[in-house]
Amino acid sequence: METTSRYTKTGARLCTLLAATLMAGQVSAREPGVLPTIPPGASMGVPIAAPAPANGIAVSSRSGLSFQSFYDDNGNKTPTEITIKDTVLQFAIVPGNTLFGGQYRAFISLPFVDVEGENLPAPPPVFSFNDSNSGFGSIELRPIDISWQMAPGMFVNAGVSVLTPGDWDATKAVNPGQNFWTVSPSVGFSYLRDGWNASAHLSYFANFENKDNNYHSGDEVHLNLTAMKDIGNDWSFGAVGYIREQVTDDRNPDGAFFGQTSGRASNRGLGLSVTKQIGPISLNAMYTQDLSARNSGGGDRLWLNAIVPIKKFGG
Repeated sequence: METTSRYTKTGARLCTLLAATLMAGQVSAREPGVLPTIPPGASMGVPIAAPAPANGIAVSSRSGLSFQSFYDDNGNKTPTEITIKDTVLQFAIVPGNTLFGGQYRAFISLPFVDVEGENLPAPPPVFSFNDSNSGFGSIELRPIDISWQMAPGMFVNAGVSVLTPGDWDATKAVNPGQNFWTVSPSVGFSYLRDGWNASAHLSYFANFENKDNNYHSGDEVHLNLTAMKDIGNDWSFGAVGYIREQVTDDRNPDGAFFGQTSGRASNRGLGLSVTKQIGPISLNAMYTQDLSARNSGGGDRLWLNAIVPIKKFGG
């Protein structure tokens, strides 16, 4: 019986695509015109808790294309339509150190986002707009991430990220970044036996206040799920899914900037994932669709990902 799948040797490089790697995703109930710090599902399709197979540096890219409609507090579709195109470059370093008995690694992620939004024709008092914007999303600095082996083929990881304010313009209806800081601790689990990658990744996003308008977007929890199976020597197929819940209310103390406070956002989504291993390079494609959305954007998204080791340390 195979006790540890190919994921622990080559597919584990996909751990460089952490939840913190991606910026663009659903439009949320948080501060109007600001995308979520990280889209639901950003760590799907990867053995998130597995250790890297070798010490060194790896670069990964994840590109996405999403067509969404905005859904109100009752889950009803509104006239607002959003198109998001994004590419994220992440650099992962595994220096070969052990910390608290596990493998230590660190990451930095650089997201570039192009977003277009419009309100389709609708009767008053619906606000009409047609706007676009592009620039950097929130840069993620993950100074600590640790992977532990709990049993053969079973791994747990934990870490914390700091996400910077991205490009933001108060005069624009949509923005690629957020004008506030976020701290995101997370934990993950991966079962990698008999050719399976069964992984779960739970992240908490603690948002700080936008100092320019005093709006404070509520905190969120994301749970990303993966169930993939090796087929042959180089292919893996399976299902992916995500749950996003805003767990604290937005706060708009004086109400002067937007005149109201948005309701809590939630998303539920499912999709399919396929990975192809070409030597040391991992290529992945996913398609996901929101099954439900409230106070949030929901729709289809295509994900295209690549991971390439660029330097090894030691022998």
